[in-house]
Amino acid sequence: MHMEHTDNRRYNDDPDVALRVPMGNGFAEENVRRSGSRYMDKRIQDAAGQRPRGRGSRGGNGGGRRKGLFVLLTILLLALVLCVAAAIVLLQKNGSLGRGGAGVVQDSAGNGQQNPAGGVSGPTDGAGQNASDSALQSAQEQQGGGDSAGSQPDGAATEADDAQTDSPAQLIDLGILESPYASLMDAQTGELLATRRSDEKIFPASMTKILTVLTAIEHIPDLDATIYMEEDFYEDLYDEDASRAGFEPGEQAVIRDLLYGALLPSGAECCIELARQAAGSEEAFVELMNQKAADLGLVQTHFTNCTGLHDTEQFSTCTEIARILQAAMQNGTFFDVFTTHHYSVGPTDIHPEGFTFWSTLFKATADEIVTGGEIIGGKTGYTDEAGHCLASAAEIYGKKYILVTAGWADDPENELYHIDDAFRAYNALGSALS
Repeated sequence: MHMEHTDNRRYNDDPDVALRVPMGNGFAEENVRRSGSRYMDKRIQDAAGQRPRGRGSRGGNGGGRRKGLFVLLTILLLALVLCVAAAIVLLQKNGSLGRGGAGVVQDSAGNGQQNPAGGVSGPTDGAGQNASDSALQSAQEQQGGGDSAGSQPDGAATEADDAQTDSPAQLIDLGILESPYASLMDAQTGELLATRRSDEKIFPASMTKILTVLTAIEHIPDLDATIYMEEDFYEDLYDEDASRAGFEPGEQAVIRDLLYGALLPSGAECCIELARQAAGSEEAFVELMNQKAADLGLVQTHFTNCTGLHDTEQFSTCTEIARILQAAMQNGTFFDVFTTHHYSVGPTDIHPEGFTFWSTLFKATADEIVTGGEIIGGKTGYTDEAGHCLASAAEIYGKKYILVTAGWADDPENELYHIDDAFRAYNALGSALS
């Protein structure tokens, strides 16, 4: 071996010498000549004699190995394709691709939301509710045995129910509220900012009067006309212990005053008279109210009277009441009435000095200031079945927001729970926006 290395150095400059450089287990050849080679190392001769020549020189076991590898790779590729195809089919069955599975609808941000009854809901613009609410109504009716009126949901909700939302991204947590049902909305866009069981059925109580006043404004041609309060319906109001603004049977009244009397002190006598002036009877007027609700795209709202007195067939949801208030606030006359703190009626034959009534919301508050703004209006409501309710609006950092809460009845004598909830929610909203 030592001589081979010595000879290599000695023959490097000889052009007739074939140089073979050891390369691992073999050799690399340079300038190999077929004759005259003086490099006759036995290992080189053996290697040259054992290596097959010609086209198949790299055949044998090497070719078989390549063929086997190709077959193996082909099988693996086919298996991968089959796995991908199976995964796609499975995802399609589960509703994870395309338009989504049953019970999910895209909201304005492109996100789906499931509701507790198995239906769907999502924010829409002020013109109406997402068409998928029809699925929600159907699912709720099936869940309740097909009774379209339903019943008041159990106030003792589970934590999971309380956490239910209609909007995937909650701007604030409405779990801080005492009220079991709530909906917070951007008054301009109709976007839901936070919710709490907001698509569950509630009894609206006197929040009904929001739509009563809006419908009256839209159907009475002269709001400044003077009329006389009819007398035949007062006995029923006395029997129902309905709230009244102070107009007496047969008293002279200006229709515009009745608008304030219906919204601010929640006067039932004002509602009945407005209904008769607009449509001839309360029954005909209620048909107009339901038509207006349908025009707004509401599918979980139905009215049987214009006063909010309890009826199992009169129901709505916090979200749909919020949509009614959103539409009403776009009417200038309604907005002026809704945001008034107190109102004075001029002298009449029965009240020669006139009389004044206050908003039930502002009468119960020391001030309306919240973080970043103030509460600008609200309509309270209460019945034994509905609990305390409030549909309110606030202006925070120059934008208007709507909050509807309902169902608080643990202490019916305390009239501040729903109002306290409004301050909690709007303060939290102001802090979140700051």
